[in-house]
Formats: sequence, structure tokens, C-alpha cells
Amino acid sequence: MKYSIACLLIFTLFSCKKEEKKELRIPKKEIQVNAENNEDTLEVPDTLKISYDEHKNLFDIITILPDSTFSSWEWPKSDRIEFVKKVKKNNYIATTSRFMWKFALIAPNTLQIQIVDGAWVLSIYKIKPNNYIVITDDIVGDGNDFHAFEYENGQLTNIPFRDLFDHFITALVIDPNDEKCMEIFDDNRILFEYSYIGTKKIKMSNSYLDENKDCFKGNTLNYEFNPLIKKFNLIKID
Repeated sequence: MKYSIACLLIFTLFSCKKEEKKELRIPKKEIQVNAENNEDTLEVPDTLKISYDEHKNLFDIITILPDSTFSSWEWPKSDRIEFVKKVKKNNYIATTSRFMWKFALIAPNTLQIQIVDGAWVLSIYKIKPNNYIVITDDIVGDGNDFHAFEYENGQLTNIPFRDLFDHFITALVIDPNDEKCMEIFDDNRILFEYSYIGTKKIKMSNSYLDENKDCFKGNTLNYEFNPLIKKFNLIKID
């Protein structure tokens, strides 16, 4: 199910409460709105000051992301381009309460958009000037939809998301050959939360694993980006 944007942006929510496994998303047709019509509403728009120059790489990447990165809502490329043009011209974003989105966070390498019952995250990690690893995370009640790319001089190349991480989340399992433990791990996979911290770090955590300490080394993986190998190294397990 997809949400319209000509409308959406920011919320410091790294993941939904995934224990609520019921379907929470509103059908696309019920939230079709047009952010271009702010001037036609009687509501006073909220404004968020954003420096285009300070976040140029984030905004440039937004305009070229494939539609597949917006799995639970729609933000057509043409709308994204117009949105970025307005940010570049005005250095602010205006929304009203009737729109089903808002900016929740914009940091040097990360922006997050609140979308009804979830969030959408874009995070970039610098390899060298005009060259970044790009991660998008569409967070809804039934999990995370990840996409990863390498961005270089205006071009995106797709990368398998899990290939970016040393050992990925299965590193938490004490014995990968223990069928009982692996079943518990798979049953709880949807409950992992992903935090995009600063310009280099990602944290993957799942407090529900604490109930089975005989199976798991901990509940949190701490990763740090290594630009030399264009991947995230596992720093520690908590």
C-alpha cells in the first residue's frame, strides 16, 4: 500500500512498534493530497527552515532514487524534483496538519519523514567527495524495506543491503546450527530496530532476544562505516 507525497517529511522514529502485527496502513486512495496547494488552505502552514547548501547531497540523491525505494507510499520523481527546487529556492519547507507527513529529522547525512504509522529514512555515508553509500529504509508495521546504492557523481548503482555489513544480524546467534535458536531468531527478525547515528554508525537492536540468552550473544549490533572498503564493520555486540 502506498502513500502519496507530493507531501511528506520528518520524524525521529527509527522503526514502528512492530509487535503490533495488524495492518495499520491507510489505503492509498484515502490519503491522496497535493502539497502544491498549501496556498489554497485556510490552515497556517508549519515551516521548517532547511539549508539546501548544507544538505545538497541528500536532496540531490532524493531526486534520482528509483520508485522502488518508496514501497509503502508514493513520491513520484517529478514531485521530488519540484520539491527540491523549492527547498533550493526558499531554504524552508511548508506543510499543514491536513497532510499525512512531516519532516521529523534532518541531520548532516540523514533525513527522516513521518508517514502516518511509520517513517521513511534516507542516510548517506561518505566514501570521498561526490561518492557515498546510500541507504533507504521504509519502516511500517510489518517490518523494514531496505535499499542500498553507491552514489558517485550523480549516478546510483544498486547494492544488496546485507552485503554492506560484516556478519550482518546473524552474528548475534551463538550457534547458527542450533535449529531451536535459529527458529527463535527468525520469529523475532521483524522486531529489529535500526538506528542511524551520526555520520558513520548504524545500530541494530532487538530487546526481545534477552528472553533467550542461551541462544544469543546479546541484543545489539554496533556497526561503523569504513570508507576504504565501502562497508560497515562490526565494532561490538551488546
